[in-house]
Amino acid sequence: MPSVLAGFLLAFTFSFDDFIVAFFVAGSKTTLPIYVFASIRRGVTPEINAIATTVLIASLLMIVIARVLMRDKTTKVQAGE
Repeated sequence: MPSVLAGFLLAFTFSFDDFIVAFFVAGSKTTLPIYVFASIRRGVTPEINAIATTVLIASLLMIVIARVLMRDKTTKVQAGE
């Protein structure tokens, strides 16, 4: 389970890094990286700040949850359960 969770977190993080791929394969759809890029070219707005804050909080929350889940497993193994 820790491997699956780590893979999910890496995929989530790398998805924001792959703007170029999203830009070329999105077609007529507007993905989040493309929307953010287009908005930043016009100037940083409060909407972009809100999106960035939401993504940051979601990422941190997932890391904390993963750490708590991994700590529970480690505690059970050390206790001999």
